Amino acid sequence: MELSPQRLKEIPEAPGVYLFKDERGTVLYVGKARDLRRRLASYLTPSTPKVRHLLARARELEIVVTRNEKEALILEANLIKRHRPRYNVLLRDDKAYPLIRINLQEKFPRLTIVRRKRRGDRALYFGPYPSAGAVRETVRTLTRFFPLRRCSNAEMARRTRPCLYYQIGKCPAPCVGLIRAEDYQKIVRQAVAFLAGRNQDLLEGLRREMEKAAERLEFERAARLRDRLRALEKTLEAQAVVLPEEKDLDAFALARQGERLTGAVLFVRRGKLLGHKIFHLGGVPEENLWETVLAQFYDEGKLVPEEILLPERPEGAEILEEWLSEVRGGPVKILAPEEDPTLKGLLETARRNAEEALRARLRGERTWEELAEEMAAVLRLPVIPQRVEAVDLSSLKGTAPVGAIVAFFEGEPDKARYRRYHIRTVSGIPDDYAMLREVLERRLKRGLEEKDLPDLLVIDGGKGHLETARQVVEELGLSEKLGLCALAKERADEGEKIYIPGRKNPLKLSRHGEVLRFLMRVRDEVHRFVLSFHQKTRERESLRSFLDGLPGIGERRKRVLLSRFSSPEEILAAGEEEIARLPGFNRPVARKLQAHLRERLSVDRPSPKG
Repeated sequence: MELSPQRLKEIPEAPGVYLFKDERGTVLYVGKARDLRRRLASYLTPSTPKVRHLLARARELEIVVTRNEKEALILEANLIKRHRPRYNVLLRDDKAYPLIRINLQEKFPRLTIVRRKRRGDRALYFGPYPSAGAVRETVRTLTRFFPLRRCSNAEMARRTRPCLYYQIGKCPAPCVGLIRAEDYQKIVRQAVAFLAGRNQDLLEGLRREMEKAAERLEFERAARLRDRLRALEKTLEAQAVVLPEEKDLDAFALARQGERLTGAVLFVRRGKLLGHKIFHLGGVPEENLWETVLAQFYDEGKLVPEEILLPERPEGAEILEEWLSEVRGGPVKILAPEEDPTLKGLLETARRNAEEALRARLRGERTWEELAEEMAAVLRLPVIPQRVEAVDLSSLKGTAPVGAIVAFFEGEPDKARYRRYHIRTVSGIPDDYAMLREVLERRLKRGLEEKDLPDLLVIDGGKGHLETARQVVEELGLSEKLGLCALAKERADEGEKIYIPGRKNPLKLSRHGEVLRFLMRVRDEVHRFVLSFHQKTRERESLRSFLDGLPGIGERRKRVLLSRFSSPEEILAAGEEEIARLPGFNRPVARKLQAHLRERLSVDRPSPKG
């Protein structure tokens, strides 16, 4: 692609985003600019090997003009997340960090562990916690001091007697009315105060409650409150206080060796260190690196603190602060502390963690480029793979047939590209080959339209499955662009068998252990994903048949219910008000629906013994 001065004159002097694409239409790089013409003019005299390599492969330039620089930042982050371009820095952090969620809108709230903050959700979120173990330990501590219900809304709606947690004193059994709503809400407020770090308020409140119980001669209750107070004081003393002020902040640092980048972030909440997390960056380092890191890090539903510490204040920090403030729903500052020794110490700790993680990574990690080259040679692929996808199918005696595809980019899961398929052309007697053909045709035809195709397709199956896939690929004219292989485990003593087109016997990859482990990892992930989807599909089909014949529930209302719920118990637990707000529903319809469901459930299911 030739970016000439004449072409530059056609590009507006306005903020926006630009995309470089190769001959297949694959996005190679996404960039943003305050002034598109001025930014692209710098590509006329490429100053780095990265830019020279990019321009050598680029065949198309696409421009998207935005109203302002903030819109360009958001669009750039979304396009990078969608296309995972080879020449962008990519945050390899496929799991969001655990959060604790508590919905105060419910009559009897409970604690739940989630991975993302829902947009527009009015519930309270606390965290992030550095690991699932850390968040589970926090929940265990909370429920020891503040007994809240453990059961889901659906379980609570159908329970007729207290569960085991009530018997051992870890739940007050709101499900069967053994605690008043106002008394339960008092426990909820105490748990929220603990999570929010308002420890002095919490301790003083418990102490007043203990003294009042003693004055009323409620000695057993006063003793329980005394024990809870002492245990809580001991727990709070063990927490690591790193700031004199009760503020929330994240402290970032990066370690670099060549084009290898590893980052660390410390999570400080209410002045206490919750923990740290390591993340890796793929792609080629850019000049304005921090802007890219923060835009990708906080675009996954993570909680944004009031302050973000960086070793240096990045270019465009004001735009980042404006966007992050909108995401948080309150002001956010990006700081590069020079005088404050405490904040500088936090950054130094983050830097040491990042450097140690990078050293460990370089000691034990083979680069994706090396593994991909070996894979291309062993599997006789037409191109060195960058994107790898895997296909699997699931059905139960021909019922609820589904397929699924998972995607990996440079060796890491790319969950934005995972896809689910309801099989349309096969019903009744199961036919794996016909199901596989349908899924592949739908995926690859769409990929041809959108110029979005994988480099390698992994099939969970044997020679027959591989032959079906080969025929589809050949019919679509993709044999020279897309590689294929199939994994089969035929007998326990033989292990994995790898089949590739044009070879009668399976490959033995005993000398290529890393290639085999990667293919097995991809195959296992698609197997997990399709089974999860199949289970949900069967539950939805079961709910569909359950709703058949209910008065006032036609196909339109049935579709609305199926899109929101997976069981009759969930519909009952939602309550009349929530049902009435659904499209096509109102309060009388919701009331009748709930009454009919209760009646049908009581008929279909025997009452509990005892």
